[in-house]
Amino acid sequence: MKLEDRVRQSIRRRASVVVLRSDVAALGSPTQVTHALDALLRSGELLRLATGIYVKSKREAGGGVVGPQAGFEVIIREVAQKLGLVLHEVLPPYASEVAGEGALVIETETPRVSRTLVIEGIRVHFRSYRRRRRDAKGQQPLAIPTVGVAHFVQKLAQRYAVTYASNPMDQWAESATRLAGDEVTSDSTEDLLIALKRAGKLSKEEVATLAVNYLRERRRHVRSV
Repeated sequence: MKLEDRVRQSIRRRASVVVLRSDVAALGSPTQVTHALDALLRSGELLRLATGIYVKSKREAGGGVVGPQAGFEVIIREVAQKLGLVLHEVLPPYASEVAGEGALVIETETPRVSRTLVIEGIRVHFRSYRRRRRDAKGQQPLAIPTVGVAHFVQKLAQRYAVTYASNPMDQWAESATRLAGDEVTSDSTEDLLIALKRAGKLSKEEVATLAVNYLRERRRHVRSV
């Protein structure tokens, strides 16, 4: 049996969707294993997440796009498990000094960790947990993102079980705005920011910064006509 077939067979027998090079390294010499893995990449049976880290793939019906066999969260947890990383916290997409703008940062309890994967075009950076300095009230400052702001606000609202409910003051403000001839254009993200502020989960400064970042991001994605 060719080494490529042996590697393929070994990978298919594994329950996990994430495959490390070390999982099949014993099947042949380093050069042979490299050639076998490259063949599986070319055939669309594997996708490379990073050097030495792969995920089993599948092709959409009709010979379409090749994608991972599992969802984003499953891949993240399997990678962490195989690398022996203890997950601490998932931070929202923001500028990572290693992975760049818009990277999803995952902090781990494991010391001296710095590794970046690319999963379906999304950069995921594992790093060791960094204890952030607390403010005067003893609270940790919020890591405010510059991208993915709407998703961040939604997750924050879910964490604190906060929902937006319009009150008479909101209705009055909207009516006054319309009477002044201005358009009322608030959306669900801006409403959640108001709700989080009312619930005491965000400071006035945090709400202002998140609102500005959200509007800037939304403006970048609006195509000119």
